[in-house]
Amino acid sequence: MSQYSIGLVRYLNAAPFRYGLAESGRARWVDETPSRLLGLLQQGAVDAAIVPAFDVFAHTELRVLPSACIASRGPALSVKLFSHIPLRQAAIVALDASSHTAAALTRIILHAHASDPVFVQMEPDLEKMLSRADAALLIGDPCMQADGSGLLVTDLGAEWVSLTGLPFVFALWAARPGADCAALNSLVSEAKKKGLAQLHRIVTEESNRLGLDPDVCLTYLRDRMHYDLDSQARQGLERFRQLAAEQGLIADVGPVRFAVEEDS
Repeated sequence: MSQYSIGLVRYLNAAPFRYGLAESGRARWVDETPSRLLGLLQQGAVDAAIVPAFDVFAHTELRVLPSACIASRGPALSVKLFSHIPLRQAAIVALDASSHTAAALTRIILHAHASDPVFVQMEPDLEKMLSRADAALLIGDPCMQADGSGLLVTDLGAEWVSLTGLPFVFALWAARPGADCAALNSLVSEAKKKGLAQLHRIVTEESNRLGLDPDVCLTYLRDRMHYDLDSQARQGLERFRQLAAEQGLIADVGPVRFAVEEDS
């Protein structure tokens, strides 16, 4: 049985994949921030990784797997803007440097609010970010752990659905060039199913690790995060790509193509 090298994020939203991969016994993995996983794929250090959707748009050499994703269909809970003032008034916005997708989504949402701030990249520390900027983007576990008391809090998953009526795809599974995409697609699909079948175990262990309320973790994984790259999610992904291209954030190289489907 082949053993594969996988790139994952340590965030709670990827926990179903991590637990499922562990149960499969067919993979070893490294944990990184989302923005660094693209580099691991490009270096050939991993066979596949869950990478920010935004990175896939600009790197057509990646082999995108269709069996799973990380998406939301409303409030995401883990991708938020925290601000002292209404977003339309923000002159400086600090972006969490951990994810290119969330940064691009922030720009799109603020553009829809007729806001044109200066953006600065910072490490995910809310107090330091807001000492320099009017608003701060946090993603992942640091976002869920952040204390938004006394601040205006904007969930970007909810904002996206309000803007488009579509799900938002934060991350996609991609394989390095030359990898066995069919086998990796099957591995990811199996891991997703195995992980989602043990949510209560995941919630118990991860809530202790993160210091979060178990009910919040369960709601997040069961109701807020969605892992199927279905037709609605693909429409949301394509709309994100179109808007990113329209605003000059990426070159328009056409829709995402999926490796297994185009090779079959």
